Amino acid sequence: MGENDYESTDWLTIPLQDGSRARADALVLAEIRAQTPRPSPEDIWALIDDLEAGADRESRLEKREQLKRTAVLIRATIRKEEGNVFFRAGDYQAAMSKYLEAMNFILGRVAIDSRLVLPSPCYFSKPYLDIGKSGEGPFGSWLEYMDLLALSGNISQCCNKQKQHVRTIDWIQESLQLFVCQRQMTGKDLPSWKDCHLPLVEYWLFRIKTQLRAYNEFLALGNTALAVHFGQGAWVDYHLPDSKNYAKLAPLEREMDYIKMFSLRHPDPNLIDKTKLTCPEVQVQGTWEKLPSPAQGPRPTGRCAHSSWIWRSRLYVCLGVGETQFEVDDVFWCLDLQTNVWKQLPKPPRTPRVGGLSSVRPMQIWRDKAYLFLGTQSLHVFNLVTERWSILRTTFQEGKMWPYALDNPLTSFTTAILENKLYVFGGDDDGDPLGQNIFMTLDLLTNKWEHLSGSSKNIPQSFEPNLRSLHCMWAAPKQRKVYVLYGSANRTHARLRHAAGAGECDYTYDDFWSWHVDNKKWERERLRGSYPSPRVEAAFTFSDATGRAVVYGGYHGNMTTLELNIGDRKTSFDFAFYGDTFVYDPETNMWQHVLVRGFPSYRAMSKIVCDPDTGKIYLFGGYTNPDFVPAKNMSLRVYNDVWTLKVDLPGGHWNPEDLTRDVRAERMGPWTRCFTCGNCGINWQKCAGACGGKYYFCSKDCQRGGWKEHKEKHGCRKV
Repeated sequence: MGENDYESTDWLTIPLQDGSRARADALVLAEIRAQTPRPSPEDIWALIDDLEAGADRESRLEKREQLKRTAVLIRATIRKEEGNVFFRAGDYQAAMSKYLEAMNFILGRVAIDSRLVLPSPCYFSKPYLDIGKSGEGPFGSWLEYMDLLALSGNISQCCNKQKQHVRTIDWIQESLQLFVCQRQMTGKDLPSWKDCHLPLVEYWLFRIKTQLRAYNEFLALGNTALAVHFGQGAWVDYHLPDSKNYAKLAPLEREMDYIKMFSLRHPDPNLIDKTKLTCPEVQVQGTWEKLPSPAQGPRPTGRCAHSSWIWRSRLYVCLGVGETQFEVDDVFWCLDLQTNVWKQLPKPPRTPRVGGLSSVRPMQIWRDKAYLFLGTQSLHVFNLVTERWSILRTTFQEGKMWPYALDNPLTSFTTAILENKLYVFGGDDDGDPLGQNIFMTLDLLTNKWEHLSGSSKNIPQSFEPNLRSLHCMWAAPKQRKVYVLYGSANRTHARLRHAAGAGECDYTYDDFWSWHVDNKKWERERLRGSYPSPRVEAAFTFSDATGRAVVYGGYHGNMTTLELNIGDRKTSFDFAFYGDTFVYDPETNMWQHVLVRGFPSYRAMSKIVCDPDTGKIYLFGGYTNPDFVPAKNMSLRVYNDVWTLKVDLPGGHWNPEDLTRDVRAERMGPWTRCFTCGNCGINWQKCAGACGGKYYFCSKDCQRGGWKEHKEKHGCRKV
């Protein structure tokens, strides 16, 4: 998050309040328990019943509702206390039962018309939104939200104690959704980067604790990127409200280790061999294998932001940006996957030349033709059989204006094919600097466009995806849905143009959406399982063979990455490149983290494609920062390598023997493994002796043994 995310909040003039001191229900419960003789638990429940019965006799509506609210909150408090007793005794199942009963007490009063299902089956839970409608108290229904946050946090701890990873994550998500629903009811339709919090110590306590629980859970599962995402959120939140002044928050500092949190890469090369498959529901085994480079003949130059697909066992690569950050000259190629020979193809006609890393213009395949959309009603079409380009003229809804800017090419958008329709979402046409959220579909049988939702105007929405670019999008045929994942709002561009939404850094979304083609509505999806951390420029595809979407790599412009070099030297990056892999099953709405040993380095704007004939998954190209991944070119490192992914799923071409390959031969991204200490790093040097440079050593002598034995065996010396 950027420093302007909290631009409407002056923390020096708005001190936090201790909500426990303003709870009428706590005072009433204390008075009941202080009676002489001390009432039994049965007596307390009877007194609460009397309190509620008295509320029904109250003529004033406000007083009547206040008494009923107090009775409900007292009941919930008692059940929570009973759950705490079971928790301390180690009976986590009984504790969960008490906590759930307490949540149902609270929700049952204000969510009369809502069906109570916990955890919530949908993201915007109607009961949670209904709570905010009551507007009771100086901060709305803050008592209910705080109690529900405490209870959902307790349940997630119970699940964690029982090593139920899926349920732990589901209940962490429940807490996160509560924050979003509270924000929605407090400040409707705010920009996603605008924080709308409650000035209560308890609010920040639960928020930081939730993120720390998520950090620990995902770190234990080997999903370092998502762990650091939540770790950074906890770190920033803890340091915003001057926590040391509040006794409830100060102890949280012990749980935050800056170096431990931010010195990880994603995946981290020193954890790859240590991360084990412990929860098959959210983890799956996989391998990346690099295809051999062609022995002869021409081949495309390195590139990113290109378009790619497979047709009849040929891998096509079109357009893209090279190391100069301008469009490559050798625009169009195809690789015969059977002969491993590249062939150059005719360039698209009159394609507007674009520059910059965000110059993505994806193409989609339908009935032996590739369609290139540039934001106008005329599309470029490449016939894959005749290998010739043509122009396709289309029509738009009569009486309506074409939603895209006509004087600038559309870039950074995404496309998907579902049945006979081409779907286009988001991107940048130089309208609003933040991007746009226009959602269009082209019927390829009638060549007619339909505008489904969105615009290029900065009108924040809560129940549909906001302005964005460089996101992921794919179609799931069986579910008849189009999915949109993450992306960013170009706040730095808005700053240059002095426009609304300006910020010091771009905003990376953390949301996941689906569009059902039958009811034509957006729905925000719950993120379940071990899912990708928020990011942009990720590679993605949908594999019909496995019935799952695949997401690889990407970039985050405001994720701290601490590089621990030899000795006391440290390098800190305020960004991160990713090399992790995930699959998503739309049938179960479950994400799985693909555990691999080697991987195609850390890169963004690569492309993943699936061969419709064989079901094999391939990756081509991408780029990375030469400081983050050392390279000879100091401006940009681009790739022209081809990799294939195998996943231990039906249709995933899994071969267990791939795991037995010599891991020393696997390049851990740009790292190499030190023979002496076993760690991976950049600064290792090759041994210059009889082993022929097979082994690496730290540039400074390792503290562990190993060098002496190696020297005696090979007669080697270090450089």
